[in-house]
Amino acid sequence: MKSKFVAWPNWLGRRAVAAIVLAGVSIGAAEAQTTSADPLNLSGALSLALENNPITGAARAEIRAAEADALQAGLWDNPTLGAEIEEFGSDRGGLGDADTTLSINQTIPLGGDRGRAREAANAWASAASAELALQRNRLLASTAQAYVAAQAASETLSLRMELLEIANNSADAIRSRVEAGRASPIERNRADMLVGLATIAANDAASAQSAANNQLVAIWSGGPVNGELAPPLQAFDLTAYSDAQPVNWISDNPELLQLRAITRARSQEIRRERAAAIPDLTVGAGVRRFGGTDETAFVATLEVPIPVLNRNQGGVAAAASRENAARLNEEVMRRSLIAQYASSAGRFARAQSTYTQLNENILPASENALGAAQGAYREGALDILNFLDIQRSYFDVRVDLITARAELARAAIELDVLAGAPQLNRLVETNSEEAVQ
Repeated sequence: MKSKFVAWPNWLGRRAVAAIVLAGVSIGAAEAQTTSADPLNLSGALSLALENNPITGAARAEIRAAEADALQAGLWDNPTLGAEIEEFGSDRGGLGDADTTLSINQTIPLGGDRGRAREAANAWASAASAELALQRNRLLASTAQAYVAAQAASETLSLRMELLEIANNSADAIRSRVEAGRASPIERNRADMLVGLATIAANDAASAQSAANNQLVAIWSGGPVNGELAPPLQAFDLTAYSDAQPVNWISDNPELLQLRAITRARSQEIRRERAAAIPDLTVGAGVRRFGGTDETAFVATLEVPIPVLNRNQGGVAAAASRENAARLNEEVMRRSLIAQYASSAGRFARAQSTYTQLNENILPASENALGAAQGAYREGALDILNFLDIQRSYFDVRVDLITARAELARAAIELDVLAGAPQLNRLVETNSEEAVQ
């Protein structure tokens, strides 16, 4: 949106002041916005984050580790090779007269504890996959929020720089009027005050933009933000956030799904511990040589523990308690998410109302007031300083509109993340399809 202001002569003094101010204000912006042909949009920022942030890679490594644990948990114990030499030495003669036995022994899990252990480990691998989805969700959320802040800061800086230019133009015109004796020196002081306030606002906006850009690119350890940032709000379907049921909205929330996966894994651990209570059977077979007669015979062994003292009752009880704690944690998270939805939905409704009022009512009224003030000033019915106050109010409304638009985008992102970030994931998929084409 173009601003409406009276064009003033381009005096040499204005050029000098503007050059000094712009040099101070634009350093941070120049560092953060180098020339680039392709502006960054929200889809691109999300894709960069997923491709270059190590947090998702760490979660994938944990999934591979859990899958390897599942493989190991299902393996039987290795067979053992045994050798036994009896009755040699002293009066019995040498090793050649001893009785020698060679045998192979294998432990057989009767209770299916190896299979139960593998099922439990696979359940934990599923929990690790749920953790990956949760980390992805959080990364998308933090990236989107950082992008909104950076885009709003960039837009605010452009507006503040525009107002600073206007203030300098106006101040130069007022100084000329004072030097020509057509205005009071008081007007020059007030004009200098307006320039000072505009300079402070521009410097603050430049600092805010630099900080916001740095926070954004730190997510993927990239270089400075190049070019303009596309407005993020247009990427969302805001109608999807209206009249939703909290229970349905949070049904695909990654935090809740992760806790459900943990509960399932804890349930599998109970089955594993119960299977471990059934003793394993150890069987063996071998050959025995009798040294005194040089005869041989086959040997078979059978060994099974008697479950009298240790029936793994402690392991079963501990697993049951952990499963109960997991279910309680899942319920705590469900209630917390419903409360978060109520808060986020209220924030979204307020932000949408504020943005609508500013965009449809307050901004047009401010534009009309500015247009009327311009006409009054040209007709001599309004002095320059009062006109500048009205003009500054118009710019303040535009800044408020930027803030309201960013707040609405942040509220939409917050709601989307609670639902598992369907719209943010859609933006990533859309960007990937465009990259392939």
